[in-house]
Amino acid sequence: MMPLSSYPSIGAQAEFLTYLVVSQLVKRHLSGGWLTVEHLVESTHLWMHVNGHFIGLVQRVSLASRAKDLAARVANVSAEAFDAKTLGNAFLDHLNLNYRSQAVAEIYSNCVALLIHERFSVGDGRAPDDL
Repeated sequence: MMPLSSYPSIGAQAEFLTYLVVSQLVKRHLSGGWLTVEHLVESTHLWMHVNGHFIGLVQRVSLASRAKDLAARVANVSAEAFDAKTLGNAFLDHLNLNYRSQAVAEIYSNCVALLIHERFSVGDGRAPDDL
């Protein structure tokens, strides 16, 4: 388990964001709706506990809100690539993502790109066009 940190790396933030995006997509496929605030809070606490990272409240809220937006974009761009069967292979168990899954790997790389863009961009902070 990694040490607790109040300033997680871009990699840890991307893993967290990926977990939330995939969770949002799974929920959307199962029920047609997004995760509730209560489920997001529970998911963030579970992820931090399992992965040994602490992400501050403001950053968690920011990442959680972006997760829903990213999930919606992913669902609109490529419904076939992120269908129920593909998402069924996204988790190794209910808490750990399967990074060998093409869907998870694609979402993770988009999350990394988004976070790097936000950290190093100057100006309006918009997401890269290819996300």
